[in-house]
Amino acid sequence: MLAILSSEIFWQFTILNFIVVLVGTLRSLITIKGGKWSASIANAIYFGYNTIIIFITATYEIPLSLKVIAVAIVNLVGVFAIKLGEEKMRKEKMWIFNATAKVNSTELLKVVELLKQAEIKLVYTKVTNTLYTMQIFSNSQKESEMIKSILDNYNIKYCAIETKENRK
Repeated sequence: MLAILSSEIFWQFTILNFIVVLVGTLRSLITIKGGKWSASIANAIYFGYNTIIIFITATYEIPLSLKVIAVAIVNLVGVFAIKLGEEKMRKEKMWIFNATAKVNSTELLKVVELLKQAEIKLVYTKVTNTLYTMQIFSNSQKESEMIKSILDNYNIKYCAIETKENRK
């Protein structure tokens, strides 16, 4: 067993599988977020390379249990690494919360004050004495969480809409 783990063929197998995990995860992201051409190219590269991995998996003289363990470990590390990188590169987008508040004016002013204290921009309109509509603008995930918490505490119904770009 130790001889296999220290063998060049085992490490080639592991590294090649690590590459397929990275390419496969990137392919998934590109397929979901990219255009027709980028998705097509990403899939062509992935499935072409994956053919090599299938051949290597079938022909390399490594016990199946070690292959399974190596593939599981490179998947855990590789997918985590790509998703972490994606998270770091992701741009914050502005979200607009459209809310309908069935509250009295005192409660509405409390909600407005809480949002303003958090430096969250908003516009509200009185529809009736106990019904208000609100547009609340969030520039980050942190702000969105604050908005949700405040609205939920006052049982205010809302929906959130993602915009194309951030205002900041």
